[in-house]
Amino acid sequence: MINWNFPSNNYGQITGLNDAGIETFRGNPWDSLAREINQNSCDAKDKNNPGPVEVHFNLSHIPLEYFPQKDEFIKILKSCLEYWKDNSKTTRFFENALSIMELDKIPFLKISDYNTTGLTGADDEYRGGWHNLIKSVGSSDKDSQSGGSFGIGKHAPFACSDLRTVFYGTKEVESGAVAFQGVAKLVTHLNEAGNPTQGTGYFGEVEKNKPIVVAEDMYEFTRSDVGTDIFIAGFNEHSGWEEKVIKSVLENFFIAILNERLIVRVGETTINANSLSGLLDKYTKNDPDCLSYQYYEAYTLSSRHHFPESDFSGLGEIDLFVLPGKDLPKRVAMVRGTGMKIYDKGSFRTPFKFSGVMIAKGEKINEFLRKIEPPTHNAWEPDRHEDPEYAKGMIRKLYAWINERVRSISITNSLEDLDVEGLSQYLPDNYDAVAEVEAQPHSQHGSEGEKTTPKDIEIELNHRRMKPITFNGINEGYAGNDETAAGTEDGEFSQNGENRSSIGDTKGSEQGEGEGNSRTSGEDDKSDQGSSKRGGSLDGKDNPTSSAANKNMHLIHSRIFCMNPASGTYKVSMQTNEDGAGYIGIKVVGEVGGEAASVKSVVIQQTGESVDLKNNGKIGPISFYKDKKCDLVVTLKDSLRCALEVSVYAN
Repeated sequence: MINWNFPSNNYGQITGLNDAGIETFRGNPWDSLAREINQNSCDAKDKNNPGPVEVHFNLSHIPLEYFPQKDEFIKILKSCLEYWKDNSKTTRFFENALSIMELDKIPFLKISDYNTTGLTGADDEYRGGWHNLIKSVGSSDKDSQSGGSFGIGKHAPFACSDLRTVFYGTKEVESGAVAFQGVAKLVTHLNEAGNPTQGTGYFGEVEKNKPIVVAEDMYEFTRSDVGTDIFIAGFNEHSGWEEKVIKSVLENFFIAILNERLIVRVGETTINANSLSGLLDKYTKNDPDCLSYQYYEAYTLSSRHHFPESDFSGLGEIDLFVLPGKDLPKRVAMVRGTGMKIYDKGSFRTPFKFSGVMIAKGEKINEFLRKIEPPTHNAWEPDRHEDPEYAKGMIRKLYAWINERVRSISITNSLEDLDVEGLSQYLPDNYDAVAEVEAQPHSQHGSEGEKTTPKDIEIELNHRRMKPITFNGINEGYAGNDETAAGTEDGEFSQNGENRSSIGDTKGSEQGEGEGNSRTSGEDDKSDQGSSKRGGSLDGKDNPTSSAANKNMHLIHSRIFCMNPASGTYKVSMQTNEDGAGYIGIKVVGEVGGEAASVKSVVIQQTGESVDLKNNGKIGPISFYKDKKCDLVVTLKDSLRCALEVSVYAN
């Protein structure tokens, strides 16, 4: 018998409306829909078909009479409403769903793919592509070159349905078998026998909830060509949905489209290799939230720089394309072998702007990256790996490789574009930056034969406009400009490009940091400020433990310069509002965490005196004076250019 069936829960778990899988994609449903659908279709490419995968999005309005078993479905909606009548959110949802089922025509978004294999195993109760799509939760059997790994992407269509109902049809390439089935992710309710049900129900053969495998004339639901159809019932057809889907395709699949691996049609708009440039110009060029036009130029223009790597850390091939330009966003599109962009990498400290595209092509690196992607596939999160420390190290290497290639590009033609107006007001008093730079030896850095000097670094990090942060007293944070406190354009960023707020960070006392801790972080002139934490106090010279002496003491100035990256030498300049003595601790910070720096030596620049390095990582004691700065020359054990975080502790 063919009908709707919601299995009994045997008086077990009650299912509400807040399905975790669906909620994952509710924030931006059209973007998520385009990403997940196109990714899944690319994963199902028919390798025996030389043509690109095609995915078509078409909105239609199907007469209510053709809605599969509409009367039974309406009864189910009413039962759900009755069961949850005391829950206002659930009540609103089912009242709206019932109003949709009163329309003469129901909006359906039909998504069809071509040149794919279709879904295998429609007649298999326990395995195969059909079973994984329809009945399994949180499982995937895709290989390393595929996009999905969680089996959660199948929930994205439900986030676009005001009925939480999706129908699937397929024709399998090898056997030509046809299958059709519906899935409704609703809530627990009472069936006709008065027993509570599970929240997920199926339309098809009631016995064992099997699909309909006999080709029948079911209006538009019968699949005639090899491939898969998805019908989103009660599609939330907000105005502008087509543009949102088109933008998502352009933003996330421009590489797959440009390489003629994917063609997407949204209504009357066809996105392919020939139309890509014009559509990027129309939809994304002037949209500040879209970067695909700049990435497209970085990938295609002859003036861009190409950095191929045949075997990155034993994980296979990666590719980097970089295009310098004064109006570009200083971002790199991180793309996996599927041709889909995962996220936009920021946190570049270069004296010029650019756009770039990094493509992970090797099978091993794709397998690694696939393991550390969240269900939404929009980041790489090392803590998801079975060996997080290995994953963090590998991501650091990848970022370092990208940073090194970007920095290797000559900046000769870019210096005139730097914003250095008012630079002097951000430099320390009585500090001659030119003299210090010229005192350092040139270092070989970047591409072969190119010379860079610390002077370039000074220009790079001092051109930013920054507003001062006011430091307060004991047990207070700082009051300053929000933009500055959260980080500037060249500050620390997380993997998707958002500010991490490591500049002028005030996090409160952490275990093991001790009383009276003040922290500032930066790379070169990463920070023009410090922050007070638990007062940021330093003890008096005559009585290092005197609470009276350190009561109101805090940092009023702190800056960090990279003097010579080849030797790992940095200058740390600090000043307090009162005299005192204390210790410092140094960490290397980056996009995937922080760790204690391996310090070789610390010298007080004014006196040439070496500072003791303690076994616990603290450095000192060091004397501070309210009327002058304390300048420290810090040399790391490794030749490293990085972001440093310096903490100050009471003696």
